[in-house]
Amino acid sequence: MEENTPQAPQPQVSLSADTDFSPQTKRWLGKIAIILIALVLFQIPLYMVRKLNGKRQSQALAVQYEIADSWGKEQTVQLSPKAFSENISAEITPEIRYRGIYQAAVYTAKIKITSEYRDLPSGTTGTINISDIKGIIDAQAVINGKDTKIDNDLKFALPQGDSKCEILLTLRGCGKLLFAPGAQTSSIAITGNWESPGFTGDILPETREISAGKFSAKWNIGKFNTNVQHAGVDLCITAGSYQQLERCFTYATFFLIVFFFTLLAAELITKIYIHAVQYVVAAGAPVLFYLMTLAFSERAGFTAGYIISAAVIVTMVTMYARMFLRRTLPALAVGTIFAASYLLNFIILRMEDLALISGTIVLAIILATVMILTGKLNCKTSDDSTL
Repeated sequence: MEENTPQAPQPQVSLSADTDFSPQTKRWLGKIAIILIALVLFQIPLYMVRKLNGKRQSQALAVQYEIADSWGKEQTVQLSPKAFSENISAEITPEIRYRGIYQAAVYTAKIKITSEYRDLPSGTTGTINISDIKGIIDAQAVINGKDTKIDNDLKFALPQGDSKCEILLTLRGCGKLLFAPGAQTSSIAITGNWESPGFTGDILPETREISAGKFSAKWNIGKFNTNVQHAGVDLCITAGSYQQLERCFTYATFFLIVFFFTLLAAELITKIYIHAVQYVVAAGAPVLFYLMTLAFSERAGFTAGYIISAAVIVTMVTMYARMFLRRTLPALAVGTIFAASYLLNFIILRMEDLALISGTIVLAIILATVMILTGKLNCKTSDDSTL
């Protein structure tokens, strides 16, 4: 009779795991979910402020057109018939004209055009072509050393054969002053008092200098540059308040995320519970910043408006953080980080050409910092775990 040999009990492998989250984990997950929802919802007021900025910019452009229409629009100057050579010099005196809170850059230009003609037929008529004749203050012509009458159509008689013609113009305009080369070889020199001129047209100046609020530029256009139609200067208001605020919106969501994570870090470090409602209320401050900057910059300029708005918002956030953190030092740390983000944003805006690479480097540094701070959050291992 065979004995039944008892079998050794087989090890039981449990495939179930406790997937319940602790109350603290649930609280943090809920808070992060509320922050994500708030980020999405705050895009609505950001969009509304951005749309308002665009509307105000359109109103400013409309006012510029109105001022230009009564003062003189963008001017393009050309002499005909085509000369053998011409030398153009222009001295621009710009000024800012206001209508309400809006402004436009206008100018008065003193222009001298010296042209040499060869083998002209009898009865040739010269013409001063100007895009907006309303801007002319004075026009004079001196041909071969003699004063010559210019009629109301800006036409004058040219003698037969070779001649030297000198045109003196006093011209008003707004924004651009362009010259259309009307000779086999043309030389153009423009000077003026303006700190941020834009050189425009089909060809850039050979030499230019901008210093101490003044500029000068020179063009030499030869007979082989037949494709050059215009060359001149644009008295643009570089990156006006509306354009700079529009660039601010590019980083709005990113800095809002930085703000939320600053509050999360403050809660983790201080071990003081911050209610989700307080997160949402505090985040209203950086959203209000853009509307406040728009309002102040229209009156005081973008730089002053930005600084005033940033100072007010940082003060509000610091005082509010002091209320729910109940400690001064952490509240000051939150305010300092927030102020540093505004300073960083302002520096990126001012760098213009290097803004993209600067912003990318900053993002990389912030991401690397977050990696260092969070890299060891889950480094605990279990010695009795089995594969």
